[in-house]
Amino acid sequence: MDQKARRAAVAKAFRARKVGLRRGHWRVAGEEVVWWIDLRSDSPRPTAELVFEVGAWVEGAGPEPEGGAIDCPLLLDVPLGEAPGQEAEALLDRLEGLGTLAELKGADLTGAFLDASIRALLGR
Repeated sequence: MDQKARRAAVAKAFRARKVGLRRGHWRVAGEEVVWWIDLRSDSPRPTAELVFEVGAWVEGAGPEPEGGAIDCPLLLDVPLGEAPGQEAEALLDRLEGLGTLAELKGADLTGAFLDASIRALLGR
């Protein structure tokens, strides 16, 4: 499946779950945690790998992101494989289960970049 088809499958899955766009970035709002999701590729080639760029923002961790996930105090890359619709659904299930600071504190955030503001809020 080429990059264009994978992007279309992700967008279809997000639309089916009524994930809204804000400033061109998908946005999932929990009680306290707002997740920003973008798709990033390593090149414009049709066969290029895609990665979900996932960012979390919480009140008190700096200003609300202007540029999507990359501007968030918590940033995590999640590779996209060959089942993009199912993987998008699984990602949304995971993020919707992390809607509060308490849930985020207990989450496995291996590989995530945490800046000082969110590290302090999470007690890490």
